[in-house]
This record gives sequence, C-alpha cells and structure tokens, in this order.
Amino acid sequence: MKQKSVFPILVFTFCFLYSFASTEYVGDNLLHLLGTNTASKEFKPIKEYWLLDKNFENNYGGIKLSVNAFTDKVDAILIAGENFQASGTKFLKCTSPLPYNIFLSDDTTALKIKLGEAQKMMSRNTVKFYQEKIAIEVSFTNEKLNVINLIKFFKEVKPAAPPPKITLESARATAETNMQQKKKQIAKSVFNVEPIKEAKSIDPESSVFKKAILDVFKSYRESNFSSIKNGTKKTTNFWNYKFTYNTKLKIPGEKSNMLYSFPFIQSQLDFVSIIDEADHFDQSFVTSYKDIEKKLIDNFTVSEGWTSACIPNKESKSLSDLEFRNDLYGSIILDYSKSPKGKSVLYLRFLLYSN
Repeated sequence: MKQKSVFPILVFTFCFLYSFASTEYVGDNLLHLLGTNTASKEFKPIKEYWLLDKNFENNYGGIKLSVNAFTDKVDAILIAGENFQASGTKFLKCTSPLPYNIFLSDDTTALKIKLGEAQKMMSRNTVKFYQEKIAIEVSFTNEKLNVINLIKFFKEVKPAAPPPKITLESARATAETNMQQKKKQIAKSVFNVEPIKEAKSIDPESSVFKKAILDVFKSYRESNFSSIKNGTKKTTNFWNYKFTYNTKLKIPGEKSNMLYSFPFIQSQLDFVSIIDEADHFDQSFVTSYKDIEKKLIDNFTVSEGWTSACIPNKESKSLSDLEFRNDLYGSIILDYSKSPKGKSVLYLRFLLYSN
C-alpha cells in the first residue's frame, strides 16, 4: 500500500495553530525578540508560538532566528520570502504579519513609502532601510527588486550619510586651499598636539600600515573584496563565523585577518584584522592597543579629512573603542571584545561606504 505524504498535514496543523494563537509575537511585536536570551523563561512561549526547532527556525512558518553563540541572545530575525533556503533547507513563505506593515508582495516603491529611503548594497539584489535603531535588509530574487527572497531585522543605528556630491578630487582641492585652517584645527582636535609647522615624516613601517588600511577600502569599493579573497580559511575564530576566507593583505601589527560572510554564505563579505587574541586579558593587549593607536594617529590626520573619537567600551574600563572616520571612505574602529568565557580579542573592524 502506498504511504501518503504527511507534508499537507504538517502545514495544516501549523496554520491551524497560528489561526488561534496570540498576536503577541507577530507584527511590530516580533521585534521584541531581538536581544532576547534563548535560555530565559521569557523565550519559552516565543519558541512554542513559532514552533522553533533546535536551530531556532521553522521552515514551515518561514522564520529563522540568528542567535549569538556566546551570549545566547537573538541577533537577527530572518523572514522567508520566495525561494529562500538556509543550510540546504527550503523555507515556505512566511504568512504572519510583519513589522512596519511590510508585506512580502511589496516592491521597493512600496517599501520606501513605509520605511523611507533605502541604501543599495553592493553586488547583491539587496536594499537596506532604517527605522530608529532597527535595520531592515530586504533581499530580492531578481534585479528588478520586486520579488522578496528574504527580510532580515536586526539592531543597528543608522550611520551618518556621507556628503552626496563630494569627490576625492574636490576633497583634495579643498584641503590644499584651506591648509592653514586645517593646521589650526589639528591643535584643537582629539590628537591634542601643537599646530604643525612642517610636514611630519612617517617611518616606513607606518607608511606600509597606512597603505594596507587604504587597500581594504579600495578592495571593497572596486570589487566588494573579491580582489583580495584568497581561499577558504581553515582555522576557527573568536566569533565562530562559519564562512571565512584568507586574504592577500597583511597589515603591520596584526596577528591575522580574514574575510567573512554572516550569517549565510551568500551574505555580504566583511573584513576584520585581529591584532591580539588570548584566552585571558593581559598587558600585551594594552601594548598592542597603544601601538595601533599611534599608527592610526600618525597616518589618518585631520588634514586629510579624518576625524577621531573615543567610544566607551562596556567590556573594558581601560581600552575604549577608537574610531577614525572619513566621509569619503568610512570608519576604522580599534575594538576590544571579551566573550562570556573570558576570551579576549583586539581587532580592527571597518564601516565601509560604497560611494
């Protein structure tokens, strides 16, 4: 006797449960999942409502939660549209109400009415929106951007947009004509140094450091990092990123660097340079921090359009995050992080502009 498929029964059961379930975890309330600890009592009804499996996903319900391996907190909410797959599993289209009154039938025109102006991501059929402290990345199945494949919700503050019409040539011209004024600004900047009377000589190693950093921005802008990608990386990493790659770059003072895609293999590539890493914090982190800090100060100056700021770091009282920003390129951030198990890492991360 031929065995009947149980798939229709599973789908019917899922839809039946949803039709009588509370709306506490759909629509705008779905965003309350972000930052929720999956080991907490508060998460249990969420898991039961969405019928999540051990991977925090429900392919019949069209939802997958991205959970931080160190904190056990929900980092992102992934909503399936047409033809979405993850780890070889195909997801049905989500039929539950979504935040901000988004529908999976929306195209970019409809989304802009609901969410405002979008940012086009490089080399992908993906656009990005911001609502207060929430980022929404919408990926489409086609270049017409009218069939949604995936919507990703996560916490991120919208960065200040670079000037829309500025060019490298105009920035250089402005810098040359206002050089004296720039020198006065240096004296008042966070570098806290006297006005420069002569061009400051930079040691050869420091110059190599500057070129390597600028090569990161150049590779992103010109090829979305494909020009420096150099095969799959075999070693593990602090963040437990799964899809990692070696690079052709070497930044003086680093232990290693890598490209990575998160959370999926098709996600946009990002670059990170690991300066120091150990199972426990020690004085070497302070020494490495000061060394990279000096290189950044020497090379990325106000006269070339760079500004710097110290950002309080909740994970360290002695090592604040240090950001160097240029509206032509993006930001270089010297960052220290510590895992719940005490493992420490000092690294350079980048916020990259595609203009």
